[in-house]
Amino acid sequence: MAGVAYRLWIAEPQTHHFMVDLEADGIEGPARVVMPSWTPGSYLMREFPRNVVTFAAADGTGRPLAHARADKNSWMVDAPADGRLRVRYLVYADELSVRTSHLDASHAFISGTSAFMYVEGREHDEVRLEVRAPAGWSVATALEEVEPGVFRAAGYDELADSPLEIGTHEVIAFEVDGVPHRWAVWGRGNLDRERLVADATRIVRTEKALFGELPYRAFTFILHLLPGGSGGLEHRDSTVLVADRWSFRGPAYESFLGLVAHELFHAWNGKRIRPAVLGPFDYVRESYTRELWVVEGITTYYTDVILRRAGLISRPRYLEKQAEQITRLAGIPGRLVQPLEDASFDAWIKFYRPDANTPNATISYYHKGALVALLLDLKIREATGNQRSLDDVMRALWAEYGRPDVGFPERRVEALASEAAGVELGPLFDRWLRAADELDFAPYLAAAGLALVPAHEARPAGAPAPPVGEPGAERMREVRIGFQFKFEGGKTVVGNVLAGTPAWRAGVSAGDELLALDGLRVDAMSLGARLQEKAPGSTAALTVFRRDELLTLPLPVESGPPTRLALRPVDTPAPGQRAVLDHWLREDPAQPGDPHASPQGTSS
Repeated sequence: MAGVAYRLWIAEPQTHHFMVDLEADGIEGPARVVMPSWTPGSYLMREFPRNVVTFAAADGTGRPLAHARADKNSWMVDAPADGRLRVRYLVYADELSVRTSHLDASHAFISGTSAFMYVEGREHDEVRLEVRAPAGWSVATALEEVEPGVFRAAGYDELADSPLEIGTHEVIAFEVDGVPHRWAVWGRGNLDRERLVADATRIVRTEKALFGELPYRAFTFILHLLPGGSGGLEHRDSTVLVADRWSFRGPAYESFLGLVAHELFHAWNGKRIRPAVLGPFDYVRESYTRELWVVEGITTYYTDVILRRAGLISRPRYLEKQAEQITRLAGIPGRLVQPLEDASFDAWIKFYRPDANTPNATISYYHKGALVALLLDLKIREATGNQRSLDDVMRALWAEYGRPDVGFPERRVEALASEAAGVELGPLFDRWLRAADELDFAPYLAAAGLALVPAHEARPAGAPAPPVGEPGAERMREVRIGFQFKFEGGKTVVGNVLAGTPAWRAGVSAGDELLALDGLRVDAMSLGARLQEKAPGSTAALTVFRRDELLTLPLPVESGPPTRLALRPVDTPAPGQRAVLDHWLREDPAQPGDPHASPQGTSS
């Protein structure tokens, strides 16, 4: 028997319950058996022991062993006389997400930390996992299959980091440069299999070109097609993606490809290039780090870079997407409250628990982290005459920490970035990461010959402005309001009120139901247009219901900054600016001329 053995039983999937047997030999005293509280990559205590329904323990002969709950995560079990510990427990699994296990009559998705306990002190033992599922069901996982239905892991960390899709899912196998890849697809939709493989191949090759090698021997994409679904979670040799079942046509497909590029990039950045505290893991306590801007922010930045280099989005579309993110940041009051490093450190209590005040008090380490990575990339290019870039920093991290598979110390990324730039970047990092200052985009964008302008001014470089009276010569005045809507039961309800805005000063509150302006009914679509008709500096009467009480609030009418920004090439870029722009937004020359190869084969 291996050091630790598991048996996963799926007997009645329609009940949403599965059974796990855990066996370990060489147990010489009382044992602590532990169920994790969180899933790496998702920084929130999800308290997986809450789903444990029953727990029993015995020795190797089947004699019951006394046990007692020690704390929320663990059970203390008496020592087995024969040295063999056998534990059996029942788990309820009916939460369909990338972070939790889900079981029904159609499939089982097993997320390791929400399913598998471990014996304290035996986390590094080799693991044997046997899966017993209904007839006709198969298993897709990154774990090595040593015989049909039996899998091997080097230790608990690998078991926990290798989710399993079990059922009648479709398998689409393909190779990229001789390395096996596969999609395991659960659900139905408008999936174009040939296009999926061709575009995934482009993404894999582009990311490989950046780092110089693939970090795995094989890779599994687990894809769940759900109505309205969106999201993903990274693992070392696999990823779990959720997409709307109709995502494979039109603009939604671009977002899906971004999800693929993002989660695959984590196979390098996040799973192997990682802060020292993020592996090996403490599964029952928070692992605090100020470096999630590296793990998620840099990965988010490269998401669109990879799509551009792979030829999956155009240069204008890339610039449009960056302008959208800059515009969005400018509308978040929390950017001037929470430093980026604090957003990372506080992820455990804030990021996954948003409330009505979240945009006023916090910033996303994904969002601002990506924009800091954009500035850093352009700064390194400007400082080195376009001889180096953020790519060089990522390759240095890969060589020093990723390939050896050791965590990097705090601020090591900053030091490597300064080395790449040939100048000390510490003062910039102090402003970008440790202060809640505005990000000044202009000087960095200028290195690539770009200017940040209101969207209505974003005509092609050198094109004259339209004559007065022609379309585009005039535009309606931007009106600043300051609250965001949501729709509940046919009602237009205020979701958030942004600090410092007219709505904030008027006393509008989250949860207010929007009714009327100056005594006439308005909704989310008509409110802005009605306010545009009023003179700046005047006051409008906004009528709302608040907990069934009718209120009329004095809403100041105020002109605001442009609601949309754009990146426009300067009229006469210098040769150096053109060189930076062309290299930064190149289509990767490592991409083969015709990547649209058919999949090797499909099976169900």
